[in-house]
Amino acid sequence: MVENKFLTSVADVKLFDDKTGDLILNGKTLLNSSMTQAIQSQAIHAGKGSKKLFEYNYQKELSFSIEDATFSTSYICLQNNTKVLRELADYYTNEFITLDSTGKGILSQEPVGNIHVENENGTYTQIIPNGKDFTYPTLAEQEVQVSYAYKEMMDNITLSADSFPKAVRMVLNGDIMTNNGKEEEMQIVVPKFKPDGAMELSMTHDGVSSSALAGTSLADNKGNYAYISFKAVNDEDVPVIKIAASPSEIDLDSTVSGDSEQITIYGIRGGSYGVVLLDNKTLTFTSDEPAIATVDADGLVKLGTSANAGDSTVIRITDGKAKDIVEVTVL
Repeated sequence: MVENKFLTSVADVKLFDDKTGDLILNGKTLLNSSMTQAIQSQAIHAGKGSKKLFEYNYQKELSFSIEDATFSTSYICLQNNTKVLRELADYYTNEFITLDSTGKGILSQEPVGNIHVENENGTYTQIIPNGKDFTYPTLAEQEVQVSYAYKEMMDNITLSADSFPKAVRMVLNGDIMTNNGKEEEMQIVVPKFKPDGAMELSMTHDGVSSSALAGTSLADNKGNYAYISFKAVNDEDVPVIKIAASPSEIDLDSTVSGDSEQITIYGIRGGSYGVVLLDNKTLTFTSDEPAIATVDADGLVKLGTSANAGDSTVIRITDGKAKDIVEVTVL
């Protein structure tokens, strides 16, 4: 009995640089990972009642959306085709300083440019500091809030007005479950995923900002958008309903000592499944008349020791359930 399968939870995502192959992002805490296919269509109507006679499709698009629960600078870089650079930059801060009786205060960092001291009425006064020191006699012996910038080595991302995202290789891995647990792993490979450049940093008092990435697939050099694979988590053989031998007929030359030919076996799975190449070692091969033609465990058919021109025999193949034959003729 065939069990129902369920594609559960979200996928893990990996993004690779299309040229260097470097891993850019390894997302394992996704809130969402979805794939959507859209196709445009045009219908042809004619005749009485304007009956629909024909419909053709065009402009197929494959779009993806992923959302990560964690904050990652990689998402910002991907949407802007930029990198995180370690460099000296201005860092703005607020600091509370207690002034002495002369109004002098000492900052923890040496500021860049003027500092801004908050007055009792909420306004700010600009003061030119002397190194880390500054003086504001008006608020002597009081604690004041000072706003200023200082130089700090930081990781910096520049959002350029004329820089746009580039295509990357994306791999999504998800789990397929049955009532007996995990049965398969699904993998979606998108050779050319083009982010749409949309970005949002939502910072609220009662929430956590997530990292989002959306975009569409570009056709690769084979004209394909994506490749979906399913890997079984156990070692069970692929179930087939029929087997088919190739070739179905073999001619062996009686004048050539040891003349031989290899049999290849395909499994027919039925439905929407294509044929699958079977491992000959999992099959049983027998010859009706080994004196005319022998066959080994790998499906190699050889001219028998007593074969003569005009002789014929049959090679029988089975996987225990399905069967097929190959007719052998000696020329």
